[in-house]
Amino acid sequence: MIDKSLFDELSKINGYMGAVLSDYTGEVLVSDTSKVNNLDETSMRFNEDFRNLHEVTDKLGLGHMQSLDIKADNANIIMSCSGVDSRIHLHAFAIMEKTGSNALATLSLRDLLEKAMNELGK
Repeated sequence: MIDKSLFDELSKINGYMGAVLSDYTGEVLVSDTSKVNNLDETSMRFNEDFRNLHEVTDKLGLGHMQSLDIKADNANIIMSCSGVDSRIHLHAFAIMEKTGSNALATLSLRDLLEKAMNELGK
């Protein structure tokens, strides 16, 4: 069963503020939103935009987009996809402080998606 412990490694990274794991439609499977307001509610919007970008990159002949890094004024949003054609299509989002370790968070999101796919595939 997937629970909040899925975010344990990610939450140890400098600058971590919160994260969501959802299916590709935006349905939240698990979240850690203690430091970020309305993250569960905005997950559906993030997912909609992510799916649209999947289509755009595919139409360009580049394949489906697998990650996205958004730099905002006060934080960074890192998004990662398990793969459009994977047996379980999941999206993970992490909110990081501006000075956070975004590269480590990106790697941790990939690991988190692998663990979630393995758990859900049982």
